[in-house]
Amino acid sequence: MKNLLLILSFFFASNCFAQFPIGNRTITYNDPARSNRAIESEIYYPGVSSGSNVDVATGEFPIIVFGHGFAMQVGAYPNWWEELVPDGYIMVFPTTEGSFFSPNHGEFGLDLRFLVTEMQAAGNDNSSPFFSHVSDRAGMMGHSMGGGATFIGASGFAGVDCVVGLAPAETNPSAASAAVGITAPVLVLSGTSDGVTPPADHHILIYDEVGSACKYFVNIENGSHCHFASNTTTCVLGEIIPGSLSAADQQEVSYAVCHPWFDYFLKDDCDAWDDFQTALSTETDLGTINSDCVNDAPAITDNNGTLESDMQSNYQWYLNGDEIANADQQTHTYTQSGTYQVGTTILGNCPTLSNEIVVQITGIIEREINLSTWGNEIQISSRDQLDSVTLEWFDASGKLISSESISSLSAHELVTIEKPSFVGVKLLRLSSNQATKTWKLF
Repeated sequence: MKNLLLILSFFFASNCFAQFPIGNRTITYNDPARSNRAIESEIYYPGVSSGSNVDVATGEFPIIVFGHGFAMQVGAYPNWWEELVPDGYIMVFPTTEGSFFSPNHGEFGLDLRFLVTEMQAAGNDNSSPFFSHVSDRAGMMGHSMGGGATFIGASGFAGVDCVVGLAPAETNPSAASAAVGITAPVLVLSGTSDGVTPPADHHILIYDEVGSACKYFVNIENGSHCHFASNTTTCVLGEIIPGSLSAADQQEVSYAVCHPWFDYFLKDDCDAWDDFQTALSTETDLGTINSDCVNDAPAITDNNGTLESDMQSNYQWYLNGDEIANADQQTHTYTQSGTYQVGTTILGNCPTLSNEIVVQITGIIEREINLSTWGNEIQISSRDQLDSVTLEWFDASGKLISSESISSLSAHELVTIEKPSFVGVKLLRLSSNQATKTWKLF
């Protein structure tokens, strides 16, 4: 069993970190709900080697369906498939509605939606080259007209796990009106110097109407409309004076934000949420960021042998990093020593973990430790003597704020300390040779 687990761990790690060659196929799918509308698609996927019609690499991969911009062909976006496919994504680019003359935005949005379900069906079809290679996760993404069509396609569609709009254009029918019906997490990237779809009339208009409980709007300082693509001959005809940020820099900052977004929602890479937040706070070419998205960590306290979480939508308790079977309530009474946390799943499929509480069960009678507050002062007393006392303050995420030590605390001795100046929920942990206890304070 141990050897099997090692093999499986090695396979999982290899699949996560492998850089796959890029294969591609041209496949036309027909939508029976729209008179067998033909939707020719260029599909780029992890291959056993690079090239056309090569076999798909071993593994199951999430799908990203990508909508091209107005009069821009699929060949404008090799930067995106070269960024994402080697990391284990299947990218599907419909070639429909690519002409200068009155493209149908509504039909294009439905093409994007149809391709999500069709590709996942292909994963279960033993006659398809993608049989057994498609995971059950899918994202929709688009640029300009294709960005607007993405909001049309994702509206009211439960089959999509996240949405990305690159300078999305308001469309006809309205992408902004459709955005109200989206429940999947949404990320909108906008160049502040967009000379084709002014942000206030397009990107912001759409973002403001998004109905999802999680949405982000990210400004790229001096970013252009066309620089989200790498072959922009057609696009630049409409954007004569681009922003001062280079195409290479705009694409790099876009990858830094979008890649962990997809990894989190489509691959259940739980560390990717921190990578996403780090990119938002450290990438120098980013400007204003707006968001309406809650993914706060729960906070737990120890009440004389029973751990209690603050109110969350769901709970899973952990001991030393492993799930505790059937421990899915707001409180958990512990019987073992170790490090305890609770997780709650708010976004995607990754639990957001609480602060840690270390429990050491000694078999000694439970110590009675009392705490009272008065303004900014805390008073602590114990029924029994405590030796080598450490008092540590943490924020709600478990980050240490401050600490102090007391050599001993006599029985019934009253000790007064001050709250730290940190604003918000605080956790105070008392640890000693005889007992440990944690309180949540405001």
